[in-house]
Amino acid sequence: MEVSVCFSDIWNFIKKNWWKLLIVVVLMGIVGAAMSLQALSPTYSSDSTVVLSCTVPANADKDYRLQYTSILGTRVTSGLAIANAPQMKQEIANRLQIPVSQIINITATQNQNAPSIRIVTSTKNAAACAKISDTACEIAAQQLQQMFPTPPLTVTMVDAGKKAVAVSHKIAAVKGAVLGGAFAVVLCFVFAVLKVILDKNVRNSVFVAEALHIPLLGTVGAHKKKNNHHNDEIRRIRSAALLQARDGRSLLFAPVSRNSQEQDLVNGVARSIAGSQKKVLLIDTDMKNPVLAAKLGIQSKESLYAVLSGNVLLKDAVVQTDVNNLSFLGCSAAAEAENAEDLLGSAVFQQILTDAKGQYDYVLLSAPSETDSADTDSIAAACDAVVMVVRYGITSMQAFRTSLARIRTSGGKVIGFVTTDVI
Repeated sequence: MEVSVCFSDIWNFIKKNWWKLLIVVVLMGIVGAAMSLQALSPTYSSDSTVVLSCTVPANADKDYRLQYTSILGTRVTSGLAIANAPQMKQEIANRLQIPVSQIINITATQNQNAPSIRIVTSTKNAAACAKISDTACEIAAQQLQQMFPTPPLTVTMVDAGKKAVAVSHKIAAVKGAVLGGAFAVVLCFVFAVLKVILDKNVRNSVFVAEALHIPLLGTVGAHKKKNNHHNDEIRRIRSAALLQARDGRSLLFAPVSRNSQEQDLVNGVARSIAGSQKKVLLIDTDMKNPVLAAKLGIQSKESLYAVLSGNVLLKDAVVQTDVNNLSFLGCSAAAEAENAEDLLGSAVFQQILTDAKGQYDYVLLSAPSETDSADTDSIAAACDAVVMVVRYGITSMQAFRTSLARIRTSGGKVIGFVTTDVI
């Protein structure tokens, strides 16, 4: 199996399908948020506050009085440690005779540097929530008084446990959404890698050139508008094709698969050659689906079929386009397609090409899809050179290999290929 994968191939796939992948990421984010909320039981929160104070002896000296604040600070620090200790949950559960699993969390903090402690509890039992926070304060107060008998420590509850309030799970939902989205991103990237690896269509033109031993003449991007970059691409293809053709002056552009945008390519190359002060004749040989005339915006006087039948001379069938030095010979569909292969493979067609090369510097021919019509093989045998055209991500390697073999077997001289619609 022929496999060639690079990051650009993966990136091109992502760019082409970004909106589909984005939908997957969003949906997975929503699923992640929903699963997080579903997994969480309803929780409630309440808080209680106690104030610590010490009795200062009447006969206390000045130094002792100055240490009062420091003493209180030590007591508050110890109280925070007691309240935040892991065993606090179990002590509360034992005292209230409730399952310890109902107590989700206990957090103790000091209130704005004051000698007071605020204890916040979150539980699964709304009725017992306030009682749990009060009990935590009571346990902390008792242990502090035992730890510090001197000077006497007074612990006063100034703010008893408030009515339980349902805890918002917004943060959990956000975390779930982020995790779900992140998983989707990884999944999409893995999918893109596998898609590129398993894709048998043409993507890496350099690899294709090496695998099939055929020169790459150039690539054309998927331009929505004809801009300077597009024109540069066409000029490079023109130069490469003429160089590979050497003395050949009749060049066939043969698309491997349908919708390969070959008509736009051959039209662009023809205009480019004509712009270099060379007389060019552009011929549409697709008698089953002729569209080149419409792309050029012209109406043919007579068709290629009429010339092949001997009813019209070549010079009378050719029309001048809006580009200096560029002439066009079109064709029409319907009944002409029935015996097209016989006519295009005849000596008459070869003579028409010979006459055309006597009147023009170059003759460029647009062929039907090679996989849909055998006409291309007949045309290729009569031309000096053949440029095969493949479409990025559409034309399969197998179809390209088969078409290449058929054209070469028919006697066509393939000088290279062009990849169109490159992202």
